[in-house]
Amino acid sequence: MSDSANITLVRRLHESGMAPEVTAEILTSDFVWDITPGFPNGGMYHGWDNVARDFFGRMRPNYEAFGSVPEHYHADTDGHVFLLGHYHADA
Repeated sequence: MSDSANITLVRRLHESGMAPEVTAEILTSDFVWDITPGFPNGGMYHGWDNVARDFFGRMRPNYEAFGSVPEHYHADTDGHVFLLGHYHADA
């Protein structure tokens, strides 16, 4: 599948390193960030403030560096984007 416009936006978001000006431009207030259950702080997060505070904010103090590494982008016919990848952390 070729890249959809929404995949292009998600790629831009990740390539920016989640820069505040890019997150403000791209993310809607009601987006959902779904972290696999069993992963530290796994669960559903709603909106960037919730993700930044309750997921990344709780993870970053435990590591010198922590971030996501996107591997596969998929879009469905409704425009939803699914990103598969992994997290990288330096202790």
